[in-house]
Amino acid sequence: MTIKNFCLSLFILLSITAQAQDWSLDTYKYGEQYEGYVIDNEGNKIEGFIKYRNRWVMQNEVIFYKRKDNTSTKTKYLAKDLVEYKVADKLYHCINYAGGKSISKKGNLVINQEGCIKEYLWYDRASSYTIMKLRPGESSEELGNRKFPSTVVFYKKGDGMGVTKGFFKVDFTKKAKAYFSENKIIAKKIKTSAEGYTKPQHIPTIIKEYNESCK
Repeated sequence: MTIKNFCLSLFILLSITAQAQDWSLDTYKYGEQYEGYVIDNEGNKIEGFIKYRNRWVMQNEVIFYKRKDNTSTKTKYLAKDLVEYKVADKLYHCINYAGGKSISKKGNLVINQEGCIKEYLWYDRASSYTIMKLRPGESSEELGNRKFPSTVVFYKKGDGMGVTKGFFKVDFTKKAKAYFSENKIIAKKIKTSAEGYTKPQHIPTIIKEYNESCK
């Protein structure tokens, strides 16, 4: 294996590790309140406790308690009213991405916030999620993965909305060159169809290169 291929394999492994999220119900229970915080659109950070719910619902709204189990301190926040929130080990940034072409402001789960282009997971909801049952030998987390399939989302400051690899599928060269235009070296590699800069599958490694040099 060449050094280049080794580095690529290591990057892929680290990316898979970064994207892996612990949704096991043995770790966190639906309906329980866990330590967390919200940051509202005015920049106010409020610490307290947040009700843990399924991965789809927690992208849309936050049930917050200033004091645990004290309903008089309960507040319901919609994602559009927040900049950021955290519950247990899960950090969300509220960005303009809600699946597909929607530009609604929703909570997207952070998987990598190093560099200028942040990476998130967005969870969709399977059409038959309400009737899905555990398969023999399947864990609750694996069932959840089927109920709520995930998509990696990329977002950088100034973008109108987050994008996925699918965004680059049609007219890759034009879209990718524009997206990475602030890095002239990368933009030129894309324009000239250099090896490793020609299709959506290359986007994660291009983003890694972009983040290593951006300010």
